[in-house]
Amino acid sequence: MFSLKTKKFAYSFIFVFIVTNVLWNMIFQHKQAFLDWGGISFQMIACLTSVAWLMNTFFKHKGRAKSFWLMLGLGILSYLIGTLIWTFYEFILKAKGEAHTLPGIFWICQNGFYFIALLVLMNEIRSHLLTIRFFLDMLIVMSVATTFNWIFIMNPLINHKSMLEFNLTEIMYPILDLGVLVGVLCFYAAQNRMFNKPTSFLLISGFLIQIIADSIFSYLKVMKIYSVGSVNEPLWILSILLIGLSGIYHVPTVAKDTHVIKPKKGMLIRHSIPYLSVLFLSIYVISSLYKTHPIVVGLFFCILLVILRQLFTLLENDKLVYDLNQLNEDLELKVKERTDKLVETVNSMEHLAYHDVVTGLPNRRFMEKRVSLAIDNKTGKRKIAFMLLDLDRFKHINDSLGHSYGDLLLKEVGKRLVECLKPNEVVCRFGGDEYALLIENTSIQAIERKALRILTALRETFTIEGFELHITPSIGISLFPDHGHDFEALLMKADTAMYKVKEKGKNHYMIYSGSMSMEPMMELESSIRKGIERNEFLLYYQPQISLNTNEIVGVEALLRWDKPSYGMVPPAKFIPLCEDTGLIVPLGEKVLLEACKQSVAWREKGISDLRIAVNISSLQFQDNDFIESVAKIIKETRANPNDIELEITESIAMGSIEKTLAKLSFLKQMGFQIAMDDFGTGYSSLHYLSQFPIDRLKIDRSFISSLEKSEKDAAIVRLIVMMAKGLNFQVLAEGVEEESQKAFLDDIRCDEFQGYLFSRPLSVEECEQLILHQKQGADPCFVNA
Repeated sequence: MFSLKTKKFAYSFIFVFIVTNVLWNMIFQHKQAFLDWGGISFQMIACLTSVAWLMNTFFKHKGRAKSFWLMLGLGILSYLIGTLIWTFYEFILKAKGEAHTLPGIFWICQNGFYFIALLVLMNEIRSHLLTIRFFLDMLIVMSVATTFNWIFIMNPLINHKSMLEFNLTEIMYPILDLGVLVGVLCFYAAQNRMFNKPTSFLLISGFLIQIIADSIFSYLKVMKIYSVGSVNEPLWILSILLIGLSGIYHVPTVAKDTHVIKPKKGMLIRHSIPYLSVLFLSIYVISSLYKTHPIVVGLFFCILLVILRQLFTLLENDKLVYDLNQLNEDLELKVKERTDKLVETVNSMEHLAYHDVVTGLPNRRFMEKRVSLAIDNKTGKRKIAFMLLDLDRFKHINDSLGHSYGDLLLKEVGKRLVECLKPNEVVCRFGGDEYALLIENTSIQAIERKALRILTALRETFTIEGFELHITPSIGISLFPDHGHDFEALLMKADTAMYKVKEKGKNHYMIYSGSMSMEPMMELESSIRKGIERNEFLLYYQPQISLNTNEIVGVEALLRWDKPSYGMVPPAKFIPLCEDTGLIVPLGEKVLLEACKQSVAWREKGISDLRIAVNISSLQFQDNDFIESVAKIIKETRANPNDIELEITESIAMGSIEKTLAKLSFLKQMGFQIAMDDFGTGYSSLHYLSQFPIDRLKIDRSFISSLEKSEKDAAIVRLIVMMAKGLNFQVLAEGVEEESQKAFLDDIRCDEFQGYLFSRPLSVEECEQLILHQKQGADPCFVNA
């Protein structure tokens, strides 16, 4: 509250002021007039200065003991008023005797206000004083103080016969001083609870000096030797100034922890106070009785030894208490550390419980709670949108490049989704390649714009560890309250809408409508399973033609589904569902089995040197039992592996390089021909391509269909052929439907082609007739019908 410069000046002022007062009294001790007026002036200046300091503290103080400083100021003000009244009576009215009564009342009020101030303080710190030990210590000190007070002051005053009224006034001095002493002892016992050390020291010093000065004044009165300029007057002035100075040093402090007792330098003094009181009383008694009763000397030494023993015992006890408290503090610290670690572990477990490990996004459990909370808190007419997003063909990427690449891709997808959302919108990973998004307070138009933005963001190329990956999302959307009133209902409707997107070609979004249903998808899956059991699936064959000879050199086995009461089901309708459900594996085995049987049948009919190309799905190739399954089929059908060509895709080839190379090498040793289907649409590495035992590259139909429209596609086809020739691969172009396409392929020295230009896929009988017709030497026949 006060600057350091002000505090130093106050100390200097008090020192100079007291020294000046003492010197004044010494210099003018034989000049009563100068002594009187000088003493009054010094007291008035000291009182005014101290009151100013205390009132300043009172007005600025906002703590619990604000009234404490007011009482101190009123006490000093009472002393000042008493001094002024005494001066008026003594020097103006020249009154004697009765003049001491009224000033004495105000001087007594000074101690009364001090006592009230200390009572206020004791009330604030009472919780630290209510101990049996402190109470007994207090009784010991007060008993000794009262004894000395009675012997030297109170008893002589009471026994004084004259001026009874004056004696009653002066008797109040020692009584109130005893009360102040009680307050000082209490304050000393708990001094650091409300005040800092400088303030406590100044207050205790001021009160003790006041008690000493009053005791000297009373004793001099009893001995009838008091006069103006006595030693008690500089002590009064010093007491007043020290109490005022305590206000300058006061800074409100926070109450300290009462449960921890630490050794302090003043602990010995605190313990010694009651014992020193007993010692002083013993010395007085012994000095009075040792001549008549020498035994008291022995009693004195016994008392002294008991006191010393008790002091050391108390100090040892305090040390034990301190050590115990230190152990408690260490234990509490360890408990706190373990509690903090436990809280951290619990928080970490809670985070893991509600967040995805791979992407760090919230998980399904979090989304379920978040959706329920959003539904409970919804107000107004705006809607809540729940979006379910699935990554198209993610399984192919995961199976091809491995799970580590798949995880990195999932993280990047999560980042892009977060970038598409506002701070109050939520995205989570449901598991696998599914994500869910929650958009609150939205409209149909806004959610459609959001879906288009997500589609655009995810269609952009992902670069993962040097690989450029392309994925597309299928998004299904449900709205609250239109499509459901809880999480499960919204999830089911969004899932239905998402599968409708996949049915219609993927890479788009749809908002759920009442006409949508998952029942057709479930019925289709059930029909496929029954169709496999009932042998409803059969093979059609599309011829593969040599560009050099225009002869049929092979056929590609294509799966068809002849569903009873429906007819032929388009492959685009059931193949994606078979891939999603895993049914492609048993179907793929059935295709290879039937193709091997047909190869044997044709060879028996004299149709030899005709290869049959069979597509191998990614799931089928990655199966651990794939090689055994192929070997079993060859053994069972007795087919010649040289007549069978296994077509794999680029995504299969880009799986685990060691496993892929091992499987392909084993198949090659068995005699199979290996072709890479749909070349140019995946993520091939030329380095890996050069290591694989591949016989033929099949250029995807998408490049062939745009030869005349896109110079870039034409250049790509030309480069593929040149590269294949350099690697000693045969090249076959798919989807040839125009003579100009065939001419272009012939011009760039492509080896073979297949497509509707020569023939559509044919049944076994039709294909067999076409092949036999060519074997008989007839000109090639183009079958387009």
